[in-house]
Amino acid sequence: MSLERYHQKRDFTKTPEPKGKVSRKKQRRFYIQKHAASHLHYDFRLELEGVLKSWAIPKGPSLDPTVKRLAIHVEDHPIEYGTFEGIIPQEEYGGGTVMLWDKGEWESLDKNPLQAYKKGHLRFELHAEKLGGRWDLIRFKKEDKSWFLIKYEDSYARENDDITTQKSKSVLSQQSIEEIEKNYQAVWTTKTGLKKNLKKINIDLPSANMPETISPQLATLVDKPPSGEDWLHEIKLDGYRILAFKHGKQVRIMSRNDIDWTSKFQIIMKAVEKIPVTKLILDGEIVLFDEQNRSSFQLLQNALDSDDNPPFIYYVFDLLYYDKWDVRSLPLLERKTLLETVLTPQIPHLHFSDYILGHGEDIFAYSCDLGLEGIVSKLATSSYVTKRSKSWLKIKCLKRQEFVIGGFSPPKNSRSCFGSLFLGLYDKKGNFIYSGNVGTGFSEASLREIHEELKKRIITKNPFNSKPPGITTATWVKPELVSEVEFTAWTKEGRLRHPSFKGLRFDKKARDIIKEVEKPVDKINKQKIALKENQNSLNIKLTHPNKILYEEDKISKKELFNYYLDIADFILPFIKKRPLTLVRCPTTYKDCFYQKKLNETSFEALHPIEIANINQGKSENYIYLDDLEGLLSLIQMGVLEIHPWGSRIENLEHPDILVFDLDPAPDILWKHVVEAAFEIKNHLSEFKLESFVKTTGGKGLHVVVPIQPEYEWDKVKNFAQVFVQFLEQVSPENYTSKMSKTQRKGKIFIDYLRNQRGATAIAVYSTRARIHAPVATPLHWDELTDDIMDTYYTIKTITKRLSHLRKDPWHNFWEIKQSLRLDQLE
Repeated sequence: MSLERYHQKRDFTKTPEPKGKVSRKKQRRFYIQKHAASHLHYDFRLELEGVLKSWAIPKGPSLDPTVKRLAIHVEDHPIEYGTFEGIIPQEEYGGGTVMLWDKGEWESLDKNPLQAYKKGHLRFELHAEKLGGRWDLIRFKKEDKSWFLIKYEDSYARENDDITTQKSKSVLSQQSIEEIEKNYQAVWTTKTGLKKNLKKINIDLPSANMPETISPQLATLVDKPPSGEDWLHEIKLDGYRILAFKHGKQVRIMSRNDIDWTSKFQIIMKAVEKIPVTKLILDGEIVLFDEQNRSSFQLLQNALDSDDNPPFIYYVFDLLYYDKWDVRSLPLLERKTLLETVLTPQIPHLHFSDYILGHGEDIFAYSCDLGLEGIVSKLATSSYVTKRSKSWLKIKCLKRQEFVIGGFSPPKNSRSCFGSLFLGLYDKKGNFIYSGNVGTGFSEASLREIHEELKKRIITKNPFNSKPPGITTATWVKPELVSEVEFTAWTKEGRLRHPSFKGLRFDKKARDIIKEVEKPVDKINKQKIALKENQNSLNIKLTHPNKILYEEDKISKKELFNYYLDIADFILPFIKKRPLTLVRCPTTYKDCFYQKKLNETSFEALHPIEIANINQGKSENYIYLDDLEGLLSLIQMGVLEIHPWGSRIENLEHPDILVFDLDPAPDILWKHVVEAAFEIKNHLSEFKLESFVKTTGGKGLHVVVPIQPEYEWDKVKNFAQVFVQFLEQVSPENYTSKMSKTQRKGKIFIDYLRNQRGATAIAVYSTRARIHAPVATPLHWDELTDDIMDTYYTIKTITKRLSHLRKDPWHNFWEIKQSLRLDQLE
């Protein structure tokens, strides 16, 4: 027996598959591996003569004796291969995900199994975790490779039984093949030397799944450069902000708004493809340089419309993901150090964006003298955050920003196409505000290009919230096109002084364009930045930050900490100054306990509230918090769920929240839960009560009503009970108010007991102690559809959702002042 063909087909410096050798042991091991290669199939392997005889079965084994499964004989594999589970690089032979579907032993029913194999008919019994009984492998006449696998008629046989569907998970990891593809980390990389650099940086990072999308970190506009050696400074480039994703040989070039521009920048895609790392995410800017060696956005835009191959350069200034590590939590200087190594040796069209530590004012003055746009200053110790940040600052030599085009004036004299563009910005309320006209900075080519875009968007109504000058001759357009304009100043009336057109911005959304106001750099508090963006300045020591709390998704304690930092402004209004019940899971989400009483080991940022225990006739100290430090203290304690009371500590006996908890029986379809939520909303509206909806991250929905804290617990609970019993009477086939499981079959249990004294409900934006770290997510009512399941949003996806929303769906929750008007019911 030989493994020569097996070895010839594989490069073992590139694939995690075992090299192996012929075994001299006389065992009879048996394996089946599900293999998602170019075509999904099952690899059937029997140990014989020191190797694994192997057949590829396209449809997998069948328990039906009437079914003959085609089995293509392939090369022998080493014994070690039998327990292999993981990912073979796509560029390698058999590239794809491999799952160990079954394993055990086989017992030959032939006196000489090797002779039977050579004759083309093997008879055997399987003793495995999924398969059993007698089977036959029969070679098709005069064919070397085509065999049939047939189940023998015995007690293990089943007609019309698809065991591959019924038992689809790995016997090794208990994961599906999709989960293995998502979670497996040992995909080969060629440049092993790069891995050593992580050790040189002296960090301890957990492996993490590579994100499919990332919202880029954005800089805050300030009036002058920050001082100090803890800021690094880069030249501000005039190009397109680009995130590059590399996964094996697949490379995606994505704009800042997650638009796929791979086809536009093929030359950059091919350059990133050459980086000898299997998985990475880069952040940078694609530019073109003019004759004065200055990056030119206008030149870049013109080049995109040409048929030539422009010499685009991708200046890379940050590394977000490397190999199997999400490195965004590392300090910026460490990410820069690793990035410089990744980009060495030099690859054409890829440049490392260099920087200088300190000397911000000198660098800014130098860049302005050279006629550059300005500089970007970054806090050297900061981590990467997916939002606009005060740890990244931009300082411009000339005022320059994006505006939305709302119309154009007719051309005059020798000018073609149009005279000037009407420009505007959106305010915080969504009003489209006129900012002035721009009539300079156009080339003949750009006039034609812009005019073609304008003609597609012509409307009859003025889109601005006021009447701009020149309205009688203006042609209005839908406010969709974004332009970049340079100018010298703003007038007192909010108009542009000396504007000059620089180009169209197809990478930015019109609704995101607001007035940029320079913030005084002296008011940028570095301590606060460290608190919000580098998590190093709280009175909290985050111990064991790399402890994995959610094994399947490799979510660490530090990632949980960062999540709550990001959503603190959203969750705090719903949990601060309320008694809390906490679900603590110090080691894993699978091992938790409840805590509601304050103990001596609790943090200073957590406070006691003395609450009378009516049943026991004594008082106990419950927990509450009132700020960010208190919230983050919970993460240090290993808290994965936060359940607040429906009342505040200053008015404990009068709840200000009403909760209807929709808990469906296992046989209830999700669409019926959605229908129930809307039915409750409509009935509440009839009683003039506005309601809100959230997923629970568990198995249902919460319909929540803000109320004035004017009634005691018993009265509020009674209202909720009467309301639920009313629903039960109207639709007894759909709803029940009874907790008994026997009465809940085929129905939705609406729990009104969430509204009694001492009861709690999961907080909005709280994580849950469940697989994949689902998040209790507030929704707009029009978002609630059959597609938004109760575990739809997780810690991995919720921050992206928030970055795309203009407002939190519950932003006006506490602005609503409404009464239960119980006096009208009596």
